[in-house]
Amino acid sequence: MKKIIISIVSILILFILILVINYLIFQHTAIQISQGKPITQKDTVKQALLVIDIQEGTTGNYSDNEHYIMKSEEIINTINLLADSSVKNNIPVIYIKNEITNFLINILNDTYAPGSPGSKLDARLNVVSDIILNKNKSDAFSNLALDSLLIKNEINKLFFTGLDLAHCVNSTISAAENRKYGICLISDAILAKSDSLKRVKLDEFKQSGIEVISSYEYFEIIHK
Repeated sequence: MKKIIISIVSILILFILILVINYLIFQHTAIQISQGKPITQKDTVKQALLVIDIQEGTTGNYSDNEHYIMKSEEIINTINLLADSSVKNNIPVIYIKNEITNFLINILNDTYAPGSPGSKLDARLNVVSDIILNKNKSDAFSNLALDSLLIKNEINKLFFTGLDLAHCVNSTISAAENRKYGICLISDAILAKSDSLKRVKLDEFKQSGIEVISSYEYFEIIHK
């Protein structure tokens, strides 16, 4: 009996160790930024609107982040207005959502497992296009379909909305910079884990030369 108990405990310890190591490896690889090839610059600016990680597991019914939840109604209403205006002006709207395919990670937390309620786009989004791409890393360009889509449509400027400004939005911006895209953040359509962190990150982006505008300024740009 004692040998059986020791064996069971040993198996449990080994399993926990495997989970921890897998989690650490996942965390490391998840924040890696893709390089990609610089796009061919053209005189004509062609834009796309990115909506990043507005999901049931971040802002919706399966979220455990009080700040995201508190801010969700306002930001989703703003994103919906931006998306509606974009499609009316022939600007592609690209929805990007987090979907974790790592089986062991999903044992620990299956909020973003494929097909789970938390992985779905927030039900309050007015989804105006059928361009919905999954990612399993912070950087949306980790899904090669995003590169292909943007190049095919000769997009050279990206407008960013969604969350989180310090994580997935930040990583995707870095990947877009590697590819030489024009980048613009729509400040009232972006979230971070706190208002103070959002202000800090927006200031950092401005100082680095990245354009930051309001939704009203976006409407003015696309209606010129």
